[in-house]
Amino acid sequence: MNIQLFSHDPDYAAAAIQAGVNGIVVDWEFHSKEQRQAGFDTEINEGTSENLAIIRAATSAHVICRINNHPGTRRRELLLACELGADEVLLPMVRTAAEVIDCLDVLPSGRKLGILVETIDALALADRFSSLPLSRVYVGLNDLLIQRGSGHLFSPLIDGTLDRFRVTYSGPLSVAGVTLPEKGSPISSRLLLAELARLGCNYGVARRSFRRDISLDQLPAGVAAIQSEWQALRQRTVSQVKSDRRAFIIQVQSIIAQTRRPACAC
Repeated sequence: MNIQLFSHDPDYAAAAIQAGVNGIVVDWEFHSKEQRQAGFDTEINEGTSENLAIIRAATSAHVICRINNHPGTRRRELLLACELGADEVLLPMVRTAAEVIDCLDVLPSGRKLGILVETIDALALADRFSSLPLSRVYVGLNDLLIQRGSGHLFSPLIDGTLDRFRVTYSGPLSVAGVTLPEKGSPISSRLLLAELARLGCNYGVARRSFRRDISLDQLPAGVAAIQSEWQALRQRTVSQVKSDRRAFIIQVQSIIAQTRRPACAC
């Protein structure tokens, strides 16, 4: 599994790369995020140009920068991120293909653009996204839950939403977050990894659960454990895939029955 780690800590980031993590994500997105996610247990980073420059200096690995999707600033932020050494830019809260094309039009040669699908409008654009030169798509469950106004954080993984999107969009895809297989809250990390494998995802996002569960000195063993489980999951039989799918659905349904306000997917 290709693992992309959100971190502004140069020491942790460098150690993670040495341990086998594939890239580091610097997070600039904060515009309207606090108001949008008020009352939900989410992670809000306010990364700066300095954070990106420091991470770029700390590693020669792939560096991604998530910018703000604001019509007045997104082009400027994209160009600044590339100037500071980002190999790839992530555009969040996409609602239209025009927003993506606006960024692609100014993307410097050799740099990549990925997007976050976390709105109802974007979910309907899988076919259009397949026709664009995108490096990756990440489905953001927290903002999607807020947009929907009902349901549960993990509902899109059991109600067919992700499966329908995947039928049309065949490019690099991921959802939720990765951490040690034996960890995970409120959903078992192993079962979540099993869902990523079932959906044909080829990368995973490591965020606060990963950083909480795996200390700097435990990174080599932690990353190895994730990769070992991932390889095993990709070699499952059809019946094993179905069994894990049933277990995942049961776990999500049980959590839905217990609470309406979920924890963060990361």
